[in-house]
Amino acid sequence: MKKYDWIVLIILLVSPILINYLILGISVGATVNGSIDGWLGFYGTLVGSLITMFVLYRTRTWNVEDNTDTRNMQSKILKYQAKKVWFEGLRKQIDANYRILNFQETINVVTEISSDNYNSAFRYLMQLNKDIEMQSYSFDLYLSGDELNEYEINYVDCYNNILKKYGEFVNDLILICGIRICGVENIQTYINDCVKKFEQLHDNIPIVNASDLLIKLEKVVNSEIYTFEEVWKLCESRIQEGDFIHSEKMNLQIATNQLLKFEEKEIEGILL
Repeated sequence: MKKYDWIVLIILLVSPILINYLILGISVGATVNGSIDGWLGFYGTLVGSLITMFVLYRTRTWNVEDNTDTRNMQSKILKYQAKKVWFEGLRKQIDANYRILNFQETINVVTEISSDNYNSAFRYLMQLNKDIEMQSYSFDLYLSGDELNEYEINYVDCYNNILKKYGEFVNDLILICGIRICGVENIQTYINDCVKKFEQLHDNIPIVNASDLLIKLEKVVNSEIYTFEEVWKLCESRIQEGDFIHSEKMNLQIATNQLLKFEEKEIEGILL
């Protein structure tokens, strides 16, 4: 019962005593129509009826409130269950996102290149590139729209950043393998063809651009005099830049942990 209910009941229960006191007080030196017992009996009956009516009214109100509370709880439970399903899907998507960033395979490819196994490295790289392109269309399946919280935004930005860098690195390794496979005499033609392909892609997809390595190589091979050593020096320098993987991997792990902890806390708060 609420505070208001107790006040009303106390007033109704105490009022006969007060009326009795008033009637007795007024009856001293004053005319009272009817007997005091009659009036007290009448008032007692009236109060009893009022109490019964009040209890019936409050019972109906309590039933409405209970039904409302039950519906609200059911709604919370359904929302909680839906969110749990969504969260499990999110975890699977995050795992898939992380697997696409196949850092170990990339390191193995660098080892293959260092061992002059360019054809083998090229095959691995083409599969990695295919996976990256597929993932770029699905990684934000559970985190899209304009109502993302700060942890979701941080994760999406972090993943986009590392996916872009990783994708560029894989493409540059493909370029480097292609340089060795095509042969020294065909390097200029190969580089210029790669530039044209990126220009065509850029016309269709503006966010796609030639990498810094490709731009530098284009300038070198189109100069009046260039040597293969100049070209390969740029390639080796780019290969060594693969160390960025470790720092970016740590940033992504931190963003992922923060996101999952936040989402779990939000979901558990639904039932409170």
